[in-house]
Amino acid sequence: MRLLGITDLHSGVGMLERILQQAGPVDLVLLGGDITNFGSPEDVEVIVKKLLQDGLGVLAVAGNCDSPEIEHRLEQLGVSLYRRGVVRDQVGFQGLSAMPPWKSRMYHFSEDQLADDLQEGYRQLQQYQLAPATSSGGSPAPQPGWKTHIVLSHVPPRDCKLDRTFLGRHVGSQALRRFIDQLQPDLVICGHIHEGRGLDRLGRTWVLNCGPAAAGNYALVEVGSQVRLQLRRV
Repeated sequence: MRLLGITDLHSGVGMLERILQQAGPVDLVLLGGDITNFGSPEDVEVIVKKLLQDGLGVLAVAGNCDSPEIEHRLEQLGVSLYRRGVVRDQVGFQGLSAMPPWKSRMYHFSEDQLADDLQEGYRQLQQYQLAPATSSGGSPAPQPGWKTHIVLSHVPPRDCKLDRTFLGRHVGSQALRRFIDQLQPDLVICGHIHEGRGLDRLGRTWVLNCGPAAAGNYALVEVGSQVRLQLRRV
């Protein structure tokens, strides 16, 4: 499966077209929040419908420059990962929208709410199960219905290379960091901190900050026997 990671597009439809042209064929587009720049539900619908009309699969979360109304429109469009867990071709996806509290006019949740959102998405993923593995003695244990676990989050985890602002402050989510430390998903795709573009490793979890798509940044992820990550720029 070939995934296109786009975060912090900030309504840059023209740049989106350039990214799609350069990236080439992909199976799924992951929109990691700040799809608009304090825009409207109609703005996000234009972007999502463009991708869908091009025949692309889409999964999305909202960012701090989006809104609850945009979150709702993503749900109506059938692409939202907010508080959801879904499986596509044996890849389990779950999403985390918004960010921890910062400025009042931005879309945010408390760390307790972010933790609950992550747990709900993971609970839904656990409903996908393969046939139980056969073993000698005792009841066979159910097997997860995915081979690769990916979290699509707007905000990075706290205290890593990718959540540090140009002022040197770490502003990622503590709830996401705890989730990673406990469950070790294979990959977390995030954005939010524009200057935090890059890769980091937390245990066995790769964390990928795609960088702002509004400036031509994006990521390609190939999921097969291994997970291959590329940061690219138009």
